[in-house]
Amino acid sequence: MSNILKNINIPIIVGPTAIGKTSISLILAEKFNSEIISADSRQIVREMTIGTAKPTPEELSKAKHHFINIIEPTDDIYNSYIYGNEVRDKLTELYSTGKKAILCGGSGLYIQSAVHGFFDDLGINDVEKLEYRKELEALPIEECYAMLQKADPEYAEKTPPGQRQRIHRALEVFHFTGKKLSELHKEHQDKRFFEPIYIGLNLDREKLYERINSRVLTMIDEGLIEEVESLANKYGSDLKRLRKTIGYKEVVEFLNGTISKDTMIDEIQKNTRHFSKRQVTWFKRIPGMNWFEPGQVDEIFKYVNNQLI
Repeated sequence: MSNILKNINIPIIVGPTAIGKTSISLILAEKFNSEIISADSRQIVREMTIGTAKPTPEELSKAKHHFINIIEPTDDIYNSYIYGNEVRDKLTELYSTGKKAILCGGSGLYIQSAVHGFFDDLGINDVEKLEYRKELEALPIEECYAMLQKADPEYAEKTPPGQRQRIHRALEVFHFTGKKLSELHKEHQDKRFFEPIYIGLNLDREKLYERINSRVLTMIDEGLIEEVESLANKYGSDLKRLRKTIGYKEVVEFLNGTISKDTMIDEIQKNTRHFSKRQVTWFKRIPGMNWFEPGQVDEIFKYVNNQLI
């Protein structure tokens, strides 16, 4: 990879789900003649559209977008390490031809990987990795968390006990390499491939939760149940991405007759609110984050413009 990105300032719009990141990214993309790189680990998946709140066709037409609909629902290999490498390749391609870009999304690990780089797969065989993941998934999450507390207490302290994916990843790295994920993170935190201009969007919690609750109802009206049913019919209701993704796993339970429609909606809203809280916690730990409310469009523009001059 070339050093063309070194010292280049690139805006990164982050924040919890339903906060309005897409709207701000489109405004900035127009003002600064930039393309948009999605940093959302769910929007990369084809066929999962309504429940991941992908930009609409109209929004996609307003600026060129990258890293949306790039993998199949059955792809369990794609991860933050791959994403970081591919994003930097795309940024290098854009800036080497005189174009500009804005990163926008709510996936903290993806953003961290893009900015700082991420340790590679450490020589772990993909087949062996998937087999070990299956072993972990068969265990209660409480048992996995206890294993993590022994293997990497520092990482465990920063990881909520219910964060299955992060717990499994840390155990996987320790199992195959003997290395602690907390130490690997520290090694890469000081390195930056480009200079991020962080724009964090947030609202009073009550207002954010109102947005989340409203968005969930809109998703139902737009056909979320039908989308999930189609995916379940095509790939099976035990598809990992259906079982693990908020908004999809609850609908699967409803379709299976486990819960009522009202309970399904309540669960999606509750789980999304909890997810948004974790997102805010993650982004508040990032040095150099600058916080705005989504309605402060002029202030956001002035801040970014000053950083780009």
